[in-house]
Amino acid sequence: MVITGDLDRELAACLAALAADGRLPAVASRFAPSGTWRSAPGGQPQAFATSIAFELARLDGRKPEDLAAILAVPLGALSWVQAAEPVGDGYLTITVTLQALAASAAEMAAAGGACAQSTILRGTAAMVRPWPDLAAAASWPEAWQDQADTMTGRLAQAAGATVTITSEWERGGLGIRPVRDRRSPVYAAVAYLGASSVRYRLARTLAGNAGQLAELSEPRARTADPLYAVQQAHADAASTLRWAADLQLKRADLGGRLAEFLTTPAELELLGLLAWLPVRVAAAARRHRPDEVPRYLEQVAAAWQACKQAAPALPFGGSAAPDEPELASARLVVADAVRAVLAAGLALTGITAIDRI
Repeated sequence: MVITGDLDRELAACLAALAADGRLPAVASRFAPSGTWRSAPGGQPQAFATSIAFELARLDGRKPEDLAAILAVPLGALSWVQAAEPVGDGYLTITVTLQALAASAAEMAAAGGACAQSTILRGTAAMVRPWPDLAAAASWPEAWQDQADTMTGRLAQAAGATVTITSEWERGGLGIRPVRDRRSPVYAAVAYLGASSVRYRLARTLAGNAGQLAELSEPRARTADPLYAVQQAHADAASTLRWAADLQLKRADLGGRLAEFLTTPAELELLGLLAWLPVRVAAAARRHRPDEVPRYLEQVAAAWQACKQAAPALPFGGSAAPDEPELASARLVVADAVRAVLAAGLALTGITAIDRI
């Protein structure tokens, strides 16, 4: 169960059923809820809010909060939903059970690199291009545009868009990329920092801010590499799994009991964050804001480091180390999910995750 995908499916079914019996306008059955999700007020890890009632209100004439209350009834009856209720002036907040949240992490771990995929953008179209040779860009704005265009297409593809794959760059027509210009500031930065570091910085830069990357061409002005924290977190999660294998820690099959062992605030915060990956990918593609994905990965990396300290998976983790095989197994599932999410997210920026630093 990947939470955001299941919420999409159940809310769509709810809209169709309520439209069929006349409690909602007929057009409601054609609404796509996938683009309406956001973090719920209060920051509760297993709470998800949707603005779908506002869209319905524009067609129906009723107040959004009244429509949200109608939707809450069938959704609140689902076995894996703890509560569904209107909040504020019309948001519908759905709180899933901790069992559902934990199961979502287990599915993401099992999915590996496919954990970022969804059908949120099904029915839309996108172009997928080869990753650009950034060192061939004549300027930082050009390098940013090349990276942003390519990354947005890859994000849309992961979110279910129908894609056209090109084998050559299009810049006013098919053409050949220019040769590398050693005088280019981008070439100098790639030569000094490496292609992955430069690509990641471009990926996380907002539109219009590419000129700020000029500092990368000046060694004395260079700042800490934001990619390092993400790669370190991925390598650390992968290392946790390797250590567990070396120690012959066999994972117990916890089934529906996984959530019983993931109870610390740090674990719950991380689980809630992991569940958003497919939605963040689709939203970044839809909004043409590829920078949202690297910044999300940085949130996951920081949450993993906090979780590792508060709830280590390995027996030499100090006083918080697991004292029973089931607890170690549950925490290893979290490490595996973090590894999968960070690797999938980095791949969508054009960067290969590394297992060792």
